Amino acid sequence: LAFTNFPASLRSNWGVSALLRNECPLWIGMGVRKLLESVSGLIGILRKVFMGSETIRYDTRENIVIITLNRPDALNAMNVEMRDSLKGALSKAANDEMVRVVILSGAGCAFCAGADLKRFAHDFEHYKETGEPSRFYDLSLPKLMAFFKKPIIAAINGPAVGVGMTMALACDIRLASESASFGCPFTRIGLTPEFGSTYFLPRLVGYAKSAEWILTSRMIKAQEALSTGLISQLFDPGVDVVDEALKMARAMAAMPELAILSAKKLLRRAMDLNLRETLEEEKAVFQDCQKEHEHFLAVTKVMEQIRGK
Repeated sequence: LAFTNFPASLRSNWGVSALLRNECPLWIGMGVRKLLESVSGLIGILRKVFMGSETIRYDTRENIVIITLNRPDALNAMNVEMRDSLKGALSKAANDEMVRVVILSGAGCAFCAGADLKRFAHDFEHYKETGEPSRFYDLSLPKLMAFFKKPIIAAINGPAVGVGMTMALACDIRLASESASFGCPFTRIGLTPEFGSTYFLPRLVGYAKSAEWILTSRMIKAQEALSTGLISQLFDPGVDVVDEALKMARAMAAMPELAILSAKKLLRRAMDLNLRETLEEEKAVFQDCQKEHEHFLAVTKVMEQIRGK
């Protein structure tokens, strides 16, 4: 917020105009500056509330939400503002009863090129000076995504590197364009994998392939990602992967809601249970769904469709 951006009527005010000319007493100048800083901060907050964060776009399509990482000039590299705004967007979608499915994608030609490396350099210098560990990586976003109740589809439109790849692993389904590529280059910069990736990745592609990718830090092309099960579907370069994700999301959103939520819960729980425990869990959830009127309506509809054939 620059003083010269104020309208002439406001700049003609003695305090502001004198401050611009450096003619007012110091205590008045400090007071005006504090007032303008407060106004500037308030404008920033209101802009985020009414217009959305600059680093995240939140678009509603009926009962589907598209959350877009929006730092295209930086290949959507994750910084603190994007991290916090993404948490806010996901929390909003989680608490909105109208939202059935979430799609996560990136603006421009990348999904997410990883964390902002400047932050790592800053955190190291801060640690040397103060002995305090970095606060950039906390568990709030990984936990929010890992335990998110509604389906999340990652529409991967370009490079997904570092946290871009590990964040996608926490989604339920990954769709990708031919232009997508993947990488876990943590060891290259002297770090280790995060975001629950050492839990999710071996369950998707196996231990040996996970070890190869993580320990060599090499990039993974889209075709390899498809053949190993890292992604579910791969689309030609001219196809909009977000549009394809929307088709899948609409199919999910048309299903009985409790069945979708319960099925996702079962899939997640089964990753930590043995077969005996899984069978018991499936029985309990199945019987709960049978009690729902939504189940009765869905069964009746399918029976009518069968009769009509």
